[in-house]
Amino acid sequence: FTHEVDQNAPGIAFLPSTLDHNLFSGFVQDEITLRDNLFFTLGTKIEHNDYTGVEVEPSARLQWNLTPKQMLWAAVSRAVRTPSRIDRDLNQPGPGGLLTILQGGGADYHSEDVIAYELGYRAQLSSKVSTSISTFYNVYDNIRSYTPGPPPFGFPITAANNLEGETYGAELTADYQILDWWRLHGGYDFLQENNHVKSGQVDFSNGLNETADPEHQFSIRSSMDLPENINFDTGLRWVDSFQINNGGKPATVPSYFELDARLAWRPTKNLEFSIVGQNLLDDHHEEYGVPGSATTEEIVRS
Repeated sequence: FTHEVDQNAPGIAFLPSTLDHNLFSGFVQDEITLRDNLFFTLGTKIEHNDYTGVEVEPSARLQWNLTPKQMLWAAVSRAVRTPSRIDRDLNQPGPGGLLTILQGGGADYHSEDVIAYELGYRAQLSSKVSTSISTFYNVYDNIRSYTPGPPPFGFPITAANNLEGETYGAELTADYQILDWWRLHGGYDFLQENNHVKSGQVDFSNGLNETADPEHQFSIRSSMDLPENINFDTGLRWVDSFQINNGGKPATVPSYFELDARLAWRPTKNLEFSIVGQNLLDDHHEEYGVPGSATTEEIVRS
């Protein structure tokens, strides 16, 4: 149960300003042994919220242990993003309060939903090397959109569910225990998005608000357990360029590298001193004039 009271500003408000919200949630799951090395897991989450009522999110997962050190798995699941107050109750009045520029979708705004298909493989290749690869295909419906109002002004812009789409990709990870005190972890992510406006519907940004994700990402981490209880960890990450919506027009954020480092010393079991550096290669952001990139990364990490 949530009781919310908002002190609305002249330029933006939630209507009603006071709202009571109830959320009921439950989960059930059963693992079925089909064979000694084959397992089927079936479950569902069921919840009831005051915006859209009952939401059912089932999942099914199959695990096949090919050998004691190899596993193949597959899964199908449904998930939802239920409406927030921004989707339903937002109200942004124009100058002098003469008209409403942006408003929530009201009772017509539904939950966004996705059907996710996954297939993966994990293996312990040797005593020092392990790896995993997973692929996915997601089908989205009722994604948030913004519908312009009637001409000539096009206001108010109203939140709606006029977008749909698909994403697919793969994730690859590997761990290498170089020495007893030195470990490496590498990862690569590939993501392809295809979101679009539903037939006969409109969206203010043609779906660009929902596609600000890089196609390729790569990371590598090093962890060292040095003598005298000293740990030295470094992480390098590369993010591909991607497009964002900027007032209805696409803009490009260039690719960049990010380097983090941490040196820690534990004089006793219960005491640790550490020095941490984040975004150590952040000059790339300034070179291309992407404002606030380092701050954004720090906020997301926090």
